Amino acid sequence: MLQHTRSRAARIAVVSLAGALAFLTLAGTAADFGSRQHAVEARPDDSKALVESAAAEAHRLDLLRRIAELQSSQSDEPAQAPEMAFSGAGSFVNFESPQVHPLELTPDGTRLLAVNTADNRLEVFDVTSPVPMAVASIPVGLEPVSVRARSNTEAWVANLVSDSVSVVNLTTGSVTTTLAVGDEPCDIVFAGTPVRAFVSVSQLNQVKVYDPANLAAAPVVVAIQAEDPRALATDGTRVFAAIFESGNRTTIIPQTVASSAVNPYPGDQNPPPNAGTAFNPPQTPGNPAPPPVSLILQKDAGGVWRDDNNGNWSAAVPWGVNDRDVAMIDAQTLSVSYASGLMNLVMGIAVRPGGTVTAVGTDAINARRFEPIVNGIFVRSVMGRFEASSPATVVVNDLNPHLAYDTPTVSQAQRDLSIGDPRQIAWNAAGTIGFVAGMGSNNVVLIDANGAPTQRVEVGQGPTGLALKESAGRLFVLNRFDGTISAIDLAGPAVAATIPFYDPTPDVVRDGRPFLYDTHLTSGLGQASCASCHVDGRMDQIAWDLGDPSGAVKPLDQVCNFGFGGCENWHPMKGPMITQTLFGMQGVGPLHWRGDRSNLSQFNPAFQSLLGDDTQLTPTEMAQFEAFLFTLRFPPQPNRNIDDTLKTSFSNGGNPSTGQNLYINLPVDGGILSCNACHSLPTGTNGQLTSGSLLQQTQSIKIPQLRNMYEKTGFVKSVAGGARGFGFTHDGEFANLLDFLALPVFNFASGAAGLQQRKDIEAFLFSFPTGTHAGIGVQSTLASLASAPSSQIALLDQMQTISNGGAVNLVAKGRAGGVPRGWHSIGGGTWQSDRIAETVTTAQLRALASPGSEITFTLVPAGSGNRIGIDRDQDGFLDRDEIDAGSDPADPKSIPGACPADLDGNGTVDGADLGELLGQWGQAGSADLDGSGAVDGADLGELLGAWGDCG
Repeated sequence: MLQHTRSRAARIAVVSLAGALAFLTLAGTAADFGSRQHAVEARPDDSKALVESAAAEAHRLDLLRRIAELQSSQSDEPAQAPEMAFSGAGSFVNFESPQVHPLELTPDGTRLLAVNTADNRLEVFDVTSPVPMAVASIPVGLEPVSVRARSNTEAWVANLVSDSVSVVNLTTGSVTTTLAVGDEPCDIVFAGTPVRAFVSVSQLNQVKVYDPANLAAAPVVVAIQAEDPRALATDGTRVFAAIFESGNRTTIIPQTVASSAVNPYPGDQNPPPNAGTAFNPPQTPGNPAPPPVSLILQKDAGGVWRDDNNGNWSAAVPWGVNDRDVAMIDAQTLSVSYASGLMNLVMGIAVRPGGTVTAVGTDAINARRFEPIVNGIFVRSVMGRFEASSPATVVVNDLNPHLAYDTPTVSQAQRDLSIGDPRQIAWNAAGTIGFVAGMGSNNVVLIDANGAPTQRVEVGQGPTGLALKESAGRLFVLNRFDGTISAIDLAGPAVAATIPFYDPTPDVVRDGRPFLYDTHLTSGLGQASCASCHVDGRMDQIAWDLGDPSGAVKPLDQVCNFGFGGCENWHPMKGPMITQTLFGMQGVGPLHWRGDRSNLSQFNPAFQSLLGDDTQLTPTEMAQFEAFLFTLRFPPQPNRNIDDTLKTSFSNGGNPSTGQNLYINLPVDGGILSCNACHSLPTGTNGQLTSGSLLQQTQSIKIPQLRNMYEKTGFVKSVAGGARGFGFTHDGEFANLLDFLALPVFNFASGAAGLQQRKDIEAFLFSFPTGTHAGIGVQSTLASLASAPSSQIALLDQMQTISNGGAVNLVAKGRAGGVPRGWHSIGGGTWQSDRIAETVTTAQLRALASPGSEITFTLVPAGSGNRIGIDRDQDGFLDRDEIDAGSDPADPKSIPGACPADLDGNGTVDGADLGELLGQWGQAGSADLDGSGAVDGADLGELLGAWGDCG
């Protein structure tokens, strides 16, 4: 399993930087580097030590030369940058985008709006009757994650992968405007006088403010001094932004500092004890001494940096770490202030009637060391609250008060009471009853005004969205992983109806997902899962020390130093390591920072040893889990051009294109090897281990991949501090890449020329190919060819050119002739429409656009254009042809000429179909033959009337 061992053990896809053979070197001699200077006192050197040091360096350089000779003998061709426009296989690419505010009622309460992330649509339901009835399915951008109703007739949708916001006319069921807002928009609220639209742009750490009455005007940009603002809430005059990766006042000190005179333990012991003067659990007799390692510290309420043994390390940490959980924006002046001390992952936020700001999420116990100590208890599901007028006073309570956290495992009945991975919170009008959606626990928990649980309702898989229609006594819940909406009757409370919508997610994803997210299925307390740290398959951006003093040394079984050897066996006390992403794991060699897991099955013990579960996964379950994880794809690289080429300038003053050339060809490591020698393109890893002696580290490390370096910024070693306490390399000790590249082990040019080389390589690393074409998701909505600005026409032309190259597909969606239509570019300036007998040219298609009949063009992954553009359910019958024939384009079992009542598709309406209909009685589903929104007597009559063979 994953997560530390599974969250760590699952540090699977190797995510930080550590450099080309030298990209980790010198961590052991960096005491004189940067802000760490202050913390290290020099030790007296003797001649023997100097001789040994010189000999070690000579050995290191000799090994580098041997590796260079080996590589040279294997290829006579100069190194080149490979093509890197891979977009994923098949018609469905799994970006595993996290939903933020996926469910919304229109102000009059008659329409329920739900994002269909997997199908790139906004689903609209009529909720004037007890059972919601689908009335529209509107194509928007790629991977929509939030929807907000501006009025009864207009909705705004945030599209995570398209980096856009779709403005939707709910009357016509079409997109009228597409706003390109920046990398990974997550949520929208409307606030202020006059009302303006506030859009959180998570990767840019910004909230952009738009005037809905003048969308052509540039937005006002509000900078958020924190990492990853996502969910938004408002009281009308203020906007509250939940900081997803807010941290928890923990940071890392390097191994050299932890071994120095600032160490508060006798003899500067490293690793220091965690239980008085001893280790808990005790060390295994006969094991070799553990390697010196870095150390996680946490600032206490008194401002003292302490370890998990209450040791005072404040002298080692002169920098600040800003624990900002909620950004508070004045809707008029746009000034920003912050609330702190709530949790380390703020997932959902709402203003309780009366003005109290409430946030839900998880809080990590990463300052405590060793897997046996944190087994099952390493994360809490919490609610934090504060008054907007006095944000310095916060109250945090555990949403699982039935758990004592004194054992890793409780009964299944107790686990089923837990809420895990809470994603959204909503309140009744009186502010007396709250509702929290547990995405990991598949339930909705009702709480009182203080956050104490009172009742629980089991819903579908992965509940992420809540919308309360209090006047009807209904709470609607969006179940992300089921592709359903649960309608809860609050009189029970109990689920009164479950309404499915079309979800093209393949079975390989559905079958394996529960092993990542399901807290009741995979943990001993019911509140944790692999996704507690590998959040949404990604990272929690903090380090964990999941070693085990009582563990055994594991024999080395991987390739080291290109086969020249020199790596040590794996000691069970491995020290702190940053949580790694689970994306892009396939084909990158052994797993984990140390490469100590040959394959995913070796993580299976962590289900018991870290999550506290009773058992490990079965071989079949493990295979399903692995197959799912191998579907996870990195998003498009936001720092590249949309044709996937490198830019020639970057915000740090570097040139990414020049940086790529230096990365491939400049012998920076000992003047012998280039970065690419070990961090080989296109992933950034050669899949092998590098010895500690070669790295000048205390442990050997697997060469890590480099595809998401741009997501790891925010650690600032200054008194003012930054948004994170961890940065780059396996333990996160380096605040930024430029400082890392300034280590004396690297052989750059001297002076300003060398600084520019480092900036160029840093710029390339922040533009490193993710394996997904950078143009995927790009959109443009054309309202009129005659009035379109030249810049838009140029963009549309460029999108067409990129699509013609074959790396991506191009689709168009909109209205023509008063009905929804779709098109897919098939090359040669020709588009296949959603009627098989109809094609149009690019000029003809653009000429169709007019106010009220806008057409939105979108670049989509190669292989998905047919599905996204013209054949939604992939049944071979195009969408408009199906509508014309009376079949359902969102149901692969419904095809022109077929029997709608033949529910199992066997060619006969029989007892099996009758049983299926009765099983769906009173609910929406495939047996709702007349489309009324619920299976009833009319559907039964239609089925009985069609009894017998079809045709």
